[in-house]
Amino acid sequence: MKDTWLNIIKGDRSSFLKLYDTFYAPLFHYGMTIRRDRELVKESLHILFCELWERHERLPQTTVDPKFYLFTWLKRIIIRQVEVPHTQIEDLLHEPAEESIEAQRIAIEQVMDMHERLQRALDKLTKKQRRYIQWRFFEERSYEEIAELDNASVRTVYNVIHEALKRMRGDIAVLHAIILIFSK
Repeated sequence: MKDTWLNIIKGDRSSFLKLYDTFYAPLFHYGMTIRRDRELVKESLHILFCELWERHERLPQTTVDPKFYLFTWLKRIIIRQVEVPHTQIEDLLHEPAEESIEAQRIAIEQVMDMHERLQRALDKLTKKQRRYIQWRFFEERSYEEIAELDNASVRTVYNVIHEALKRMRGDIAVLHAIILIFSK
């Protein structure tokens, strides 16, 4: 990944796209742990990747691991995006303190691990099951919308999603991750 980072600094678009493809989903999941607002997280990711490309020539070449740099950058953007109109002193007392760098690294590693387990579990599904799970949980479509998209009955959609979740149930941590990430 270090080579990809250095190529981005040089202006290589294919390296930028590779970085985007590699980190978009884990960054999204991490963003959802910071703020449970899908649209805010998506907007923050858009800002992150736009700023990354706009500033590619000024990025630090000495970054030990670009993923930590990206996760920290995303966290700062999300915090910047959240409006704090008027904060009372009492509210500040209840705000959590800034995490240490080590705690942030552990959180990032946990999100990356959760993303990898989720991907492995999704890889075990049939194409149809994966597509239905994608539409239902990642795109937040209703069962009726999925039925219409796939020209199937609503009952079929329920059954396919139920079977997919049953198949994934073997890895309870993956189901927990789906519920944690996609619940509002």
